[in-house]
Amino acid sequence: MLSIPQKRISQKKGQVMLVVVVFFMSFVLIVSLGLINPIIKQFNLTSDIWKSKESYYVSESGIEDVIFRIKSNMTVGSSENLVLNGFDVNTSITSTLNGKSLITESDRNGYTKKIETKIREGEGISFNYGIQTGNGGFYITGGSSVVGNVYSNGDIIGGSGVHITGSAVAAAGGIGIFKDQSNEIPLPVPYGITFNNTGNTRDFAQSFQPSTTSAINRISVYIKKNNSPSDFSVKLMSDNNGIPGTQLAVATLIASNVSTNYGWVDLVFTSDPVLNTNTTYWFVIEGDTKDKKTSTNTYTIGANTSYSLGVAKIGTAGGVWNSTSPSGLDGYFSLYLGSAPAQIWGNEGDYMYIGSTSTDIAWSSSIKHIRTPGKIYCQTSSNNYGGKTCDTSRSNPETLPLPVSESNIDQWKSEAESGNPIIGNLIVDWDGDVIGNKKITGNLTVNGGGTLLITGTVWVQGYIIVTGGGKIKISPSLGPNSAVILTDKYARIDGDGKFEGSGTVGSYPVVVSTSVCPSTTPCAENNSAISLSGGAGAVVLIAPFGRININGGSGARAVTADSIYISGGGTVTYETGLANLSFSSGPSGGFNIESWRQLEQ
Repeated sequence: MLSIPQKRISQKKGQVMLVVVVFFMSFVLIVSLGLINPIIKQFNLTSDIWKSKESYYVSESGIEDVIFRIKSNMTVGSSENLVLNGFDVNTSITSTLNGKSLITESDRNGYTKKIETKIREGEGISFNYGIQTGNGGFYITGGSSVVGNVYSNGDIIGGSGVHITGSAVAAAGGIGIFKDQSNEIPLPVPYGITFNNTGNTRDFAQSFQPSTTSAINRISVYIKKNNSPSDFSVKLMSDNNGIPGTQLAVATLIASNVSTNYGWVDLVFTSDPVLNTNTTYWFVIEGDTKDKKTSTNTYTIGANTSYSLGVAKIGTAGGVWNSTSPSGLDGYFSLYLGSAPAQIWGNEGDYMYIGSTSTDIAWSSSIKHIRTPGKIYCQTSSNNYGGKTCDTSRSNPETLPLPVSESNIDQWKSEAESGNPIIGNLIVDWDGDVIGNKKITGNLTVNGGGTLLITGTVWVQGYIIVTGGGKIKISPSLGPNSAVILTDKYARIDGDGKFEGSGTVGSYPVVVSTSVCPSTTPCAENNSAISLSGGAGAVVLIAPFGRININGGSGARAVTADSIYISGGGTVTYETGLANLSFSSGPSGGFNIESWRQLEQ
């Protein structure tokens, strides 16, 4: 029997153990790699998905920013850029037959996302603020309130116990506005210049020379539309050897403010450059910039041959400009100059409350004596609650046109004249009176116990007085549509006078006064074009050339005027349906989202 040396057996055992360990470590490594690789892949995949989502959300933010600007009647260019969380998003804007097409693109570290949104112009006028004023400004005292946002082209001045629950913006308007140049007679217009119908007559240009060195406030044009053109860009430009030169400021010709009959429409620029006396400038209305040969969606501006300090041209901005046909025509326009930084001021020793959340802001050149949970954007400030000071990252806000133009008003008058007129005064002191599409040559009075049912547009050439519990109500037959009651003089609502819609959501009576009170007489109480003292309700009040006064516990849903005064506990409570107020006929406005989709990459 052979004997095996013990030493050799031990060496073999060591080698076997080493092999086992190597195999075991290899097995563990293989298993570990098998487990780690999917984890790493999953981590990378999750990171990629997150970056892709970030890119998509940034694109969505770009779209939402532009839609907000458009729906708020703010000027937008052919493209807008937004920086969010350190990443750029670019949105291109093009006009379509009945709206706009928005395409936004973002790039998150190589992950690109494109979103296309189409918005369509709605059938209504947009009231985007509870209170919106012209250069006359907004004054609120005596425990009054606004449930919503305020936008004023003049000052916002508040007294004791005042609360604006949303944001408050006071732009660089001011009351020192004057008409420097005008070309506006004779009427009816002897000529018209139509543009946007062919490539050679796509754009309209008119030159002028100010007689005073001053900042520009706005330009008004006497214009009508044919079919359904979209909003057009307007540029204020220098002169370059007899044609438009360098861009100085931009505005928007808002389609909803233009009717199918001639009327005056304001072009409000986003900045207020100073124009020099006896220097030639141009304003250019650019048509649809898509490559096309013809269009039936055009604008026509009234014209004559009487303006000696300028000339109209037709053609293509940046291209060839041609003489009008007949030659030597001048567009109907008015140039308004004068601008002063606006302010938001509360009472010294007592704060005006603005906002309800940290997203609500106060924004103006100068802000004093206010209390707000949000930011204040300004250039100078003092004595604000908590020592809050200016965030100077924004320049002064831009002035905005009022939502109703003179052209809209002229169209409403035309609608009212389609029915047989009521000659003399109409007094309603019992239930059952029904009128629609009527012109009343005298006054309209609705007394206690009386209810006037409205089925269409009513134009009163005299006064409107609703008193003693009298009521004006929209007929249920109009459904979600609103109706206009228009006066050339003043409107007075007192003694628990009431207004009601049709009973369907979105229906509101709209009371409009064309009075310039307090600049003329007679006026309603407190020198106003519309006076509301006791009562009202679900009503929209509009006085684009005059003052509206609300006091004594009265209330309305939205108020627009050159100047607005609220006192004695008066309240304006904004309702979101007013962002696209609809009528059974008449002006169209506002934008609705028609489609929203991600484009293939």
